[in-house]
Amino acid sequence: MKSKYLILFMMAAVASQAAQIKDVSFACDKGCRMVFAFNSDKDLPTFFQKYDASSKKFVAGFSETDIALGEGSFEIDANSKFVKNVRIFKENFRGSNFLKFEMEVGASIDSDKNEISLDKSNFLLKFKDKGGKSWTLSKVVADSKKAADKKALADKKAAEKAALEEKKAAEKAALEEKKRLAEEKKAAEKAALEEKKAAEKAAKEEKARLAAEKKAAEKAALEEKKAAEKAAKEEKARLAAEKKAAEKKALEEKKAAEKAALEEKRRLAAEKKAAEKKALEEKKAAEKAAKEENKRIAANQKLLDKAIREGGPIGEYLPSLKEMTLLVGSGMEQVKLVADSPIDIKNVNGPDKASVVFISLESSKKSPVFKPNAGSIVKSVTWTAEGIKVQLEAGAAPVMMVQDGALIFQAQNTQFSKEGFSFWTAKASGISIRDWTKASEEKPNFDSFVKNFEKDSKKQVSGSQTFHLRPVVRELIVTVDEIEFFAAPNENAQVLQRLVFGDRLVSLDMSGMYRKVQVGNRVGYVNRRSVGFRDELSPAQAERLKEVDQDRGDVLNPEKATNSRLDDLYEDRVTYSSFGRRDPFVDIKGLVEEGINIDQVELVGIIWESDVPMAILVESKNPSVSYTLKEGDKILNGKVLKITQTDVLFLIQEFGVSRRYSMGLPDKFGGNK
Repeated sequence: MKSKYLILFMMAAVASQAAQIKDVSFACDKGCRMVFAFNSDKDLPTFFQKYDASSKKFVAGFSETDIALGEGSFEIDANSKFVKNVRIFKENFRGSNFLKFEMEVGASIDSDKNEISLDKSNFLLKFKDKGGKSWTLSKVVADSKKAADKKALADKKAAEKAALEEKKAAEKAALEEKKRLAEEKKAAEKAALEEKKAAEKAAKEEKARLAAEKKAAEKAALEEKKAAEKAAKEEKARLAAEKKAAEKKALEEKKAAEKAALEEKRRLAAEKKAAEKKALEEKKAAEKAAKEENKRIAANQKLLDKAIREGGPIGEYLPSLKEMTLLVGSGMEQVKLVADSPIDIKNVNGPDKASVVFISLESSKKSPVFKPNAGSIVKSVTWTAEGIKVQLEAGAAPVMMVQDGALIFQAQNTQFSKEGFSFWTAKASGISIRDWTKASEEKPNFDSFVKNFEKDSKKQVSGSQTFHLRPVVRELIVTVDEIEFFAAPNENAQVLQRLVFGDRLVSLDMSGMYRKVQVGNRVGYVNRRSVGFRDELSPAQAERLKEVDQDRGDVLNPEKATNSRLDDLYEDRVTYSSFGRRDPFVDIKGLVEEGINIDQVELVGIIWESDVPMAILVESKNPSVSYTLKEGDKILNGKVLKITQTDVLFLIQEFGVSRRYSMGLPDKFGGNK
């Protein structure tokens, strides 16, 4: 996770020209701190810090930066509880150069969330512990160079002395080697003469031995030839006898096979005749059972039609189903199925081209066909070998979801024109019908409503101050490059899929740091910091969203959510006249306690003449709510770093990555200065 945010940080780091660090120092006079001294306070780079607990290494990095002291590895203090040594090097990552200070550290540095600050051109990295020994990198480099020069001179003298001694030893060894070679040559000549005499004697003896072996081999070969001729004659006689016996056995096996084939043919004919007789009997029994089943289904349908007309319970309708419920009203229809076994969404398949939905459940009972005969979603329900088969009405395209083990279908219903709701539920005990509908009543207008107030009342009611609340599905938009879509509100939960910038979601609920959302027919959770509503997008995010939509070929209505099939059931959001007062639906207290979100505010003024500069910000959606900030004040995930006459510089720290954000005063034309 940290690597991903580091990549995002490096892609955002842009510098017009490389900054330069002239020296690095460490001191503990007023608290321990490391100071990176830049040549200038202009064009300062982006900074990040990282700590690896396993290797006890701390890394500080600056983008597009050089160092006057040069790269290399330097020993500081091997016994220090802060920095023991430092390695300075550059590293290129995705087109950006980074100057890194990799330090082996002691127990006093154990985090990458250390406090940072800026003092003119000095960048300070502060640590919590005390009692460290002060040092300056330029002095360490100079001492290191001086020690290296001294060591090189000593090594040179030692090498010259060793070379002289090696030369003398080599000359002495060469003389001794010459004497040894002369003695070895003399001894070798003597040994060669003795070996020549011995070889001549051995050759004479070997010649005599070979002559004797040749004579014995010729005698053995003659005896083997006679034995082979005798064995070949005996083998020929044996093969002739075996051939005769094999021909006799093959004839007997052929006769037996012909007899067995005739018997198998007779058996198969008898089995075929019996199978045809059994199939005919089964066909007659199936036709009889189907006829009886059709009669039973017709009788059940007759009872159901009567119950729908008159109300009241009838007998059991489907085995292994606890409940089947239909609710219709207010432009919406819902069908709910509850089985003896909980239903899992992964076991629900469809609808297919024939508008059939299969629910994978086990049932050993025979099943009739249950027809609701009401509503516009489900046409019939029955059990099959694969599970429950739900036949949808032609053209029905409901939203399917599973809640507490029950399968729910939801869709729009414009055919039910009455006000109120119609409801029926089918259980093992029977089917119950309820009808909570009523004729439309006359609605009083606002003037008649006002006349009902007491004449002496001092309260004044204005039509322009009234407002009407309607249900709404708010569209969420992914505002980061990539996020995970979890099955539960937990970062360790199963990842259903990955979403990218510009993807649309439907907001359902809030659960701590996570939002419950709908993506297509799936319901899950995303981190609430990674998504936002359209009216919460920054100008840069809104512009990027337009580009993403154009690349995808999408033409979306920004005022309407498009990811849910239920969108057409909902109307516009709340509208009212506020007369310039604060929005009553914005909770200011919670916003201030968590810290001001700089993506939701605008800079409208800077008080510069006072001893302490202050910035005045207002909410983008509600300019009547304002805030006053000073340097060092906390904001959401950061603080105010610096206030100038025209700009406010913020420092944002998230997941161990630091970034800067600048906000400028608008000019007279509405743009930034």
